[in-house]
Amino acid sequence: MPYETPSWTQVVAHRGNSGPFPENTLVAVESAISLGVDMVEVDIRLTKDGVPILMHHDRIDGTTSGAGLVTDITWDELRTLDAGSWRGAQFANEPVRALDEILEVTRGRVALNLDLKAPEATEPTVIAATRAGVSANVVISGCTAKCVQTVGDMTGDIATLFNLDELLLGINPADARKVTRDGVDIAAELGAVAINVPHILVDAGLVELARDAGIGVWTFTVDDESQALKLLDMGVASITTNWPARMLPLARSGYSQ
Repeated sequence: MPYETPSWTQVVAHRGNSGPFPENTLVAVESAISLGVDMVEVDIRLTKDGVPILMHHDRIDGTTSGAGLVTDITWDELRTLDAGSWRGAQFANEPVRALDEILEVTRGRVALNLDLKAPEATEPTVIAATRAGVSANVVISGCTAKCVQTVGDMTGDIATLFNLDELLLGINPADARKVTRDGVDIAAELGAVAINVPHILVDAGLVELARDAGIGVWTFTVDDESQALKLLDMGVASITTNWPARMLPLARSGYSQ
């Protein structure tokens, strides 16, 4: 059975508790869990030899001790790198993590949002989640229409979020809200559980439209408390944040969809 969004507005830790910790690392994930978040989001890319790993950017230069494109480096090479020191000496020797490791560590402890940063990561991610037996506790995001269809063709047990990146690419900013609304119909037709949308494009009308279509509005990346309160008042299904410690008290103050 696929992941079911709770009745309250859930707090999702963006790349783990990435405000104070190095993103997409185990220490960031563990910190988010200790805070009591509803879900942890991590980014997924494939190594040269096809291993799904936690990495946001296509290059590893900024967040590891190495350099180059993820797709040019094997897992055996990547796993030896330091993925923590860039955020501070106290995080030295924090390694790059494979998706399999995170699925195992978080099993039964927290739900996961697996954000695909490359389309070729779709099938390996579905296979890894299915093999780990955690399908009901993950959602797959970063999804184009093709990605949602691919996941649905592979399994009916993993929920997907429809991202609007392709629809919004290159459009006139004045048309962004209309395009976002069009995305609701696309997501509902595809069978996605929600649209995943930048918070600046969310308003009460969009939330109501999505609710009428039987899906939710998941929004990112929200680090300002005043903005979070507005979104909570609108009844969004999910708020993704770099600073979950700021958002949890707000979301736990009686707000529900």
